[in-house]
Amino acid sequence: MKHVLPLRIRLCLKLVMPGGLAVLTALAAWSSALGQSSEPAMEKRIVFGPETAGQWSAAESSLEASTRYTRTGQPVLHWHVTVDHFGGEAKYPIGWPRTSRTLREAASRDWSAWDYLQLWVYTDASRDALPREPVGLALHTPDKEGAYHRPLQELKKGVWTQIRIPLTAVPRHQDVRLMQFHISESNYRHQDQLDFYFDNIVLLRYAQPTVLEFAAENAVMFADAKRVPVRFNLAGVKPGERVDVSCELKAGGEVVARSNVKAMRGLQRVAFELGAPTMKPGRYQIEARAAGGTETATAVVRFVESPWK
Repeated sequence: MKHVLPLRIRLCLKLVMPGGLAVLTALAAWSSALGQSSEPAMEKRIVFGPETAGQWSAAESSLEASTRYTRTGQPVLHWHVTVDHFGGEAKYPIGWPRTSRTLREAASRDWSAWDYLQLWVYTDASRDALPREPVGLALHTPDKEGAYHRPLQELKKGVWTQIRIPLTAVPRHQDVRLMQFHISESNYRHQDQLDFYFDNIVLLRYAQPTVLEFAAENAVMFADAKRVPVRFNLAGVKPGERVDVSCELKAGGEVVARSNVKAMRGLQRVAFELGAPTMKPGRYQIEARAAGGTETATAVVRFVESPWK
């Protein structure tokens, strides 16, 4: 589809940016250990390593450093649970074995400058298969009443599993006071033996400005629409800084409109205001890239004839 005249686009930008201080970290190129395609370079900060084993609290279970199952040859955290339907807490004999670790320093509690919490988990068990929710993860943000809960349903017996949690899903992640792993004994049989190995519990963030979660608010619009709203999450930008984000509207590979805006880290809403009175019906692609980054994010919108023409 060819357009004779380019459309003028004005971008209206509403920004939401979480607060927080920048944290010094080591820069590492990050590739999937399972042979998946590589991703942009990531920075990481270790949250808990095997050297912290003695600082964890364990109830109805035990936790120690171990090299029995390792992903890289280095020690990992090993949490062992013997399920006991009769010998737990007096009021709750079928209870919730758990292990937890407090984040004591204020700087370690503030995760607002990071994009993901990531860890690897290896599971061994005396039973043939795991229940639907083998383990739960809780983060106190900042207390038990305001905790974030995440069942680790991805876990499989005898397999190292990567868990990556977007911190946009964790409310109040600027004040994380405690991390806890727990099981519900009601999901298991009496005397089941459970062993969970945790490796590389880290915070991750993009080392370069990167547009994530890019999508049009409406996949189908009438051709006489005045604007095209899109949403995205801008990562890889330090709190308080702004970078240019370029956006292009394309039809059949041809750029029919473009614009640039300055954006801050976090969730964004951008509205393309179209300069033409009507769009030609058809499929259009919207592309966005942040200055200094290498990744292009794409979204699709289709214009259809308006019933009010």
